[in-house]
Amino acid sequence: MLERWTKEAKAFIFSYHFSNGLRTTLSVVVPSVIFSAIGHLETGIAISMGALCTALADVPGTIIHKRNGLIISTILIFITALGTGLLLPYWPVLTLWVGVCSFFYSMLLIYGNRGGNIGLGCLLVMVSLMAESYSSREAIQVSFLILSGSIWYALLALLLWQIRPYLTVQQTLGDCIQQTAKYLRLRADFYRPENDITDTYREVLAQQVIVNEKQEAVRELLLKMRSAQQGTTSISKSMVLIFLDLVDMYEQIMASQIDYTSLQERFAGTQVISELHHTILQYAEELDNIGIAVSASQRSMPKVNLKLELEKSKRAFKTYQATLPTLKERADLIHFESIFDNLQHITQRIYNMHRLTRLERVKDASFDHQLELSRFTTRQQYDLTTFMNNLTFDSHIFRHGIRTALAMMSGFLLGQALHLSRTYWILLTIVVIMKPGFSLTKTRSYQRITGTLIGAFFAAGILWLTNDNTVIFITMLVCILGAYSFQTYHYITSVVFMTPFIVFLLHFLHPADFQNVTQRVLDTVIGGGIAFVFNYIFWPSWEFRFLPDYMVKTISSNKQYLTQVMNLYTDKPFSLIAYKLARKDVHVTTANLTAAFQRMLSEPKSKQKHGSELYHFVVLSHSLSSHIAQLSAYALQHRLKYKRPEYKDILLFLLTIMDQIEQYVNVGARMADPDTPAAFHSLEDRLEHLLKLRQEQINQGQGHTDEREEMLEIKHVRDQFQALFTVLKDMKKAAVHGAEIINN
Repeated sequence: MLERWTKEAKAFIFSYHFSNGLRTTLSVVVPSVIFSAIGHLETGIAISMGALCTALADVPGTIIHKRNGLIISTILIFITALGTGLLLPYWPVLTLWVGVCSFFYSMLLIYGNRGGNIGLGCLLVMVSLMAESYSSREAIQVSFLILSGSIWYALLALLLWQIRPYLTVQQTLGDCIQQTAKYLRLRADFYRPENDITDTYREVLAQQVIVNEKQEAVRELLLKMRSAQQGTTSISKSMVLIFLDLVDMYEQIMASQIDYTSLQERFAGTQVISELHHTILQYAEELDNIGIAVSASQRSMPKVNLKLELEKSKRAFKTYQATLPTLKERADLIHFESIFDNLQHITQRIYNMHRLTRLERVKDASFDHQLELSRFTTRQQYDLTTFMNNLTFDSHIFRHGIRTALAMMSGFLLGQALHLSRTYWILLTIVVIMKPGFSLTKTRSYQRITGTLIGAFFAAGILWLTNDNTVIFITMLVCILGAYSFQTYHYITSVVFMTPFIVFLLHFLHPADFQNVTQRVLDTVIGGGIAFVFNYIFWPSWEFRFLPDYMVKTISSNKQYLTQVMNLYTDKPFSLIAYKLARKDVHVTTANLTAAFQRMLSEPKSKQKHGSELYHFVVLSHSLSSHIAQLSAYALQHRLKYKRPEYKDILLFLLTIMDQIEQYVNVGARMADPDTPAAFHSLEDRLEHLLKLRQEQINQGQGHTDEREEMLEIKHVRDQFQALFTVLKDMKKAAVHGAEIINN
């Protein structure tokens, strides 16, 4: 356990979260410390505020996006600060200003995470300035101080990028590898008979969403870099090759999907399951080590002999298989052998990833430039047309903007009516809690209030135990670092650190120790309550409304994925780039469907429409793509020698069922099941013939023969076709017409 904690601590220290927290802390603390030393603490705090708000907009991205984002955020923060400062004496006009700013900056979410964070930084500076009252002259002075803080942070961030331009990409890639290791670790639980398979599925599906998010983040950072696309530097080439291996390995992990209930029943009381569980955990540990090494820009060396571990598991399987008396019984275990085939290829990829962390080994390595890596990234439109097109109630971001504006104006007016001295704390809570979806707002409300309570108790304890300002200042520095380091890693922990940081800051500015603590808690509860109520009452965005679209996209992407994979089994030309793009789309659409369903489960019971059917549909979607991945893995790892004409007919049959599911979800057209093609029976007859022939060969003492190879190949393909047919039949039963979900 201690070793695990040590590894997690090391992973966090080398992560983007910690380096971002360190950079933000440095940019915030330095101006305040310098100006405090010369007797102008409030000047330093204004500069620090500009740095902090600009830091929020500095999300990972290419240097062009980073630079443009910093410039835009600097300009908008200055305009917001100037407008707020000048309007402070006129609260009726200020109320309208709060509403307009809240709406406009919330709408920036249409431009993605970077746009949303720029808006958040602007709202934060607006709320912070409402804590004081300024004359027009003072407002202009403070606005320019905030502008200087924004410029200070922008210059610092760009300088650090110039010093280590690949650091963020390495950390993001390392995080992606570690999350894939966690995904593999969770899948190992399928091989523990004492674990509930349904619970394990839920955890695996949730982690699959995270892995997909991390892969998308790496694509946006790495594959848009010109040096990565051209492979002009060893480090960029290394990261591209590691990422390509990682994505291929992720597909192979998914391809290990089997009937786990059948697995546990078949191997109950044997060493097979326990050996497999132990082996897969070893693989996850090795993957974890690679992820940490990549994040830390270090070399990675294997710590476990994975080939030996895999051999132990194989030996346990073969020992059990040898106890079965007939060829038919032994042949029934063939589909379980795919687990070992996949692990064998995963072993090779892990060793290759270890090798690729050593840059001198990368010089002679190359990747296929025909992959056109830029096609695997998404283009974000930053134009006025996108903004104008979202000015409609059909846009959930528009509804979010209206909700946020109304909530902020209500919070401000409530504070004025109750004569609260720190109304801005209410507004600050609303800003950070309000999200486009109800479930996210609910989660943030709980995390914010819980973290504030814990942090308040901690701050009160420190202030009660000591009056030494040096001790309090050092504690505040630790809290600043913790707050910004955990902000994108573990939000509730970030809030726990943020609360004492603000209380200690107020202790230095306006000593009123315990009053600051209690009012912080009270205002957080009020702000959280307002955000929760407004998100529930005013045009809420319930997840069930988005599920039909996600279901259709998932089926459609799987159709394209299956079509591309089946080109390997027929005479049609196979395109590697088309196949990989189809695979990426499946991962994205399946993750989006899963994430939307998970968010729906945290919404009120009355808004959880057709929960049971949708859960089965989500699980079956995962199984569908896993079985297609098995077909892909088998064809790519083995040269198919016996392409059967039946495969084309079976493909058309499976695609027809997928079309029917898509049509039913879209328009409610329930169609009769298509007739099972004769190709299934023909394939079964051929396999039965080969089994009999092989039994005769065994009786005659013949070893490996062509008939044996054909039998193994056809049986594997037949098993996957049957599994796909079964999954699609179940998906058709679980599918729900979109109108039923939305209108019921």
